Amino acid sequence: GVEIIQPVKKPKGKELSRQDKEYNKKVSAIRVRIEHAIGSAKVMRILKDECRLRANNFVENIFSTCMALHNLRIKINPWNYHN
Repeated sequence: GVEIIQPVKKPKGKELSRQDKEYNKKVSAIRVRIEHAIGSAKVMRILKDECRLRANNFVENIFSTCMALHNLRIKINPWNYHN
């Protein structure tokens, strides 16, 4: 299944606890990685254009292939998330 993770909102007139700030920092790190992966996928032209072929999960297979290529690129040339 899909799990949606959201940061903790600052209460009105109060500050976030140290635990909430740490949690939000972890959520932010996850979000950045996901945004980078989506940005990497957008570079692949086949995902930019509308696909008219709807036969046998074609679009899903193309997307999965592009994500596999993305993962291979990351394995060969890892991103540095600390910069």
